[in-house]
Amino acid sequence: MNNNETRNYETIFILDSVFEDEKVEAIVSKYNNFLTKNGGELKTSDKWGRKKLAYPIKKRYTGHYVSIEFSAAPDLIAKLERAYHLDDDILRFLTVSFDKKTFVERKAYFDKKQQDAANREKEAAALREQQAASAEQVPETKQQ
Repeated sequence: MNNNETRNYETIFILDSVFEDEKVEAIVSKYNNFLTKNGGELKTSDKWGRKKLAYPIKKRYTGHYVSIEFSAAPDLIAKLERAYHLDDDILRFLTVSFDKKTFVERKAYFDKKQQDAANREKEAAALREQQAASAEQVPETKQQ
């Protein structure tokens, strides 16, 4: 295989939950910079927030979840995972590879999900306006 060939990856890691948001942001930017400095191209970087773990990890019951999607050469993954192993702030990590078709399908899925959420919010706002308008009409009929 040619090492110059880039692939699409997603890495998810769990940080200790005792960290403040500034510390979490610093760690995320550290790994974003690591990826770009070593020839990776960032697609998205999402902080999922603090969540309860399914089972205790290093005597912790909650952790900050972070997901980074990127494209890079396969040899970068070994460097990235070595950095994860050496970092005491990271409780667990997982890096997966996916093909371009999966990447496109995932993007379409999340775009549709975001669009559906926006549509639901518009419908809820329209319903609130309608209820507010009907509530204003009720006192007017009582006054007459």
